[in-house]
Amino acid sequence: MLDSLVQQALAIAKYVVPIVLGYAAGWALKRRPPGFLFTAVVVVLVFFVAANAAAVVLRNIGVFLALSILYSLALVFITAVLGSFLNKPETAGAARRPVISLYVAAALAAGLAVGASAEFNYASAIDPLLLFLLFIAGADMAHVEVRLDRSVFLAPAAAFLGAGVVGFLFALAFHITPAVALGMGWYSFTGPYLASAGDAVGGAYGLLVNFLREQFTFLLGPVLARRFSKVGVLAVGGATTMDNTLPLYTALYGSSFALYAFANGVILTALVPVIVPVIHKFYICCM
Repeated sequence: MLDSLVQQALAIAKYVVPIVLGYAAGWALKRRPPGFLFTAVVVVLVFFVAANAAAVVLRNIGVFLALSILYSLALVFITAVLGSFLNKPETAGAARRPVISLYVAAALAAGLAVGASAEFNYASAIDPLLLFLLFIAGADMAHVEVRLDRSVFLAPAAAFLGAGVVGFLFALAFHITPAVALGMGWYSFTGPYLASAGDAVGGAYGLLVNFLREQFTFLLGPVLARRFSKVGVLAVGGATTMDNTLPLYTALYGSSFALYAFANGVILTALVPVIVPVIHKFYICCM
């Protein structure tokens, strides 16, 4: 029992240590990593995760796409509803998607195509790339200043509540690891982690569901903002609110809201590399 707990702790530390080391390096160097480096690593990771899962996904492509869309929409709407119990709705406007969305979509398609036509141990490249991505994320977080008060924790709490409900339902109905829901939109971590843990199908869902969550946040954010609260709409964006979807929230609620969006993303980004492995291992043990 003790050996098992130690092994689990070491497995989680494997993904926390690179963030801590990256944070220390970013603080010591006083420089943020260049944006193109993060984008390049994400695109390559998405390619390898998609290629690794191609054989399984393409055999059931219709079911895979339908379930991924249903899963991501459930996350968006249930999270918005639950978050809206915490404060009152307010109206707002719209914003554009970042260019990285196009790169990721292209890498996803290319990975599926290459994985279907060429056999290779794609999984072997995922873990080193993932650890490097976490290092870069840590270095970037070293330059983040977040002032925390009680209200800052409302959106992360709503995000976890929504993910818990949806993850449980989809695990029960479709036997998909609930770690997919707890990725909080961070597809470049969730998909690669699950793939490196030996769950190719979970990795594919972790990648596409969380990528779609980000895209639906952009697409539906202005509509949701007319009917749900700021906390609910912010919770929908998950970990992406510190970077990719931050422009959406400043457009919806003004530049003064950027602090809350940024803080929400930072908190969830710090927690996802711990929560996702714990929940996935618990799910595997209880299957």
